[in-house]
This record gives sequence, structure tokens and C-alpha cells, in this order.
Amino acid sequence: MTERSVQIEVLIADSPEDAPAVETDSRVDVSVNGQMYPTAKLVDGRYVAWWFGPTAPAPDSSVTSEWVAAPTRYLAAATLGELWENPASFDTLTEA
Repeated sequence: MTERSVQIEVLIADSPEDAPAVETDSRVDVSVNGQMYPTAKLVDGRYVAWWFGPTAPAPDSSVTSEWVAAPTRYLAAATLGELWENPASFDTLTEA
């Protein structure tokens, strides 16, 4: 087995202009363990999930301030789900 790493980023906006650039009309809600997570395709080809439920505002809305970016929609949503389940891990990641 070959070991490879996959980059996952937690993005936090300091201002509304810090939102990641997403492709228009690329939102798809993804189910992970029975929970729905909003995702969208970034212009760089990765995917992003953000900190709201299925009735979420757009990923580039001024009220959206935290995202998880990953190579696939499911990986972004699943990582977001894990961070929601353990908010202390989110705090640990963002304090670094």
C-alpha cells in the first residue's frame, strides 16, 4: 500500500470579502450519516462545505464565515460533520 496525504483546509473569513470563490450554481447538499451538508465547487476544482444546515445561505454570503475545503464534496462534508460533532477539535485546528 502506498501512503499519500490529502489536503483538507479549514477556512475562516476575517471579512465578507474572504469567501472562497465558488462556481455559479454548483451547490449540492451531501448526506453524511443521515445529516445534510451544503457543498459547492470552488473555481480551483476543490469542493467546499460550510457551517450551516440545508437551508444555508450561499457559500459566498456575508453571513457565511467558515468553510472546509477538500478534493471531493463528500470529504468536505464528512470533515465538516466531524468538526460539528466535536467543536473542540475545530477550535484546536483554528487556533494554530
